[in-house]
Amino acid sequence: MSLLIIDLNLYHKKVLIIGGGVEGGRKVRGLLGQNCYITVIGDHFDAYLTELASKGQIQTIKAKVDDATILGNYDDSLFLLLACTDDRSLNRKLVEKGRSLGAFVYSVDDPSHSDFSYASIINIEGVMQVAISTSGKSPIMARQVRIKAERVLKRVIKKTDIENTKLQEFARNAAKSRIESVEDRKKFLYSLINDKYIQSLLKEDKIEDAKSSTIHLLEQWRKQIK
Repeated sequence: MSLLIIDLNLYHKKVLIIGGGVEGGRKVRGLLGQNCYITVIGDHFDAYLTELASKGQIQTIKAKVDDATILGNYDDSLFLLLACTDDRSLNRKLVEKGRSLGAFVYSVDDPSHSDFSYASIINIEGVMQVAISTSGKSPIMARQVRIKAERVLKRVIKKTDIENTKLQEFARNAAKSRIESVEDRKKFLYSLINDKYIQSLLKEDKIEDAKSSTIHLLEQWRKQIK
């Protein structure tokens, strides 16, 4: 099976997790910070999920789920369904129903009937993510390789790489209203990486000065291409 690793945009999307056990909790942890609306349905919740619900970070619904009829309460606004019960047959019924609603679906124990598989993620300062996947063949090995790769990547990826990434986002947003051509915007963004003065500011942790210099350089570009 070929694999396409994507970074799914969950901003303000509805996500439903069925199963409040260990696997459900793991999936919640991975979703926090994605600015999505998380609902967990289960017949019990551990202290972690209970605390998140009390803080308003997730919604919990206590219910015993025996079949997929519970999804009758959801319409086609459901974006993502994660079936995390310990019943393989039930999980399959849930994903089939979820798919009929137009949602992306995932079964914790049945990758062949899921729309995607979970990769093992290396997260570097919340800015860069590197995914390692075995296409569902062995999540354990994906985690083992992640541990090895993480040690290497955290040595190779420097603080300036992280700051450059943040500056690129700032510059790209600023350039959209000033440089019409996509190709010209791309050239401008590359010029920041090669600008010795801006790079020296990032190394010295003078982030605001680097942003000011970026805007100054952007204005020069805008005048040149007019």
